[in-house]
Amino acid sequence: MTLQDHAEAISSAIQAAHNAGFELDNGEGEPIREMDLNSVANGKLGDWVSIELPEATYDY
Repeated sequence: MTLQDHAEAISSAIQAAHNAGFELDNGEGEPIREMDLNSVANGKLGDWVSIELPEATYDY
């Protein structure tokens, strides 16, 4: 799988959880509004792809 394929799989899983009534937060109760998936080689960031996230349905 490519970086893009993994990002799409993660996005799909997050959307399915959202549709079932679950939402991500940042560990402090704030909604996560954006997320990137990065390639890492030899301890350095390489390419990245933004992961599409559903809008949070709650306010912080």
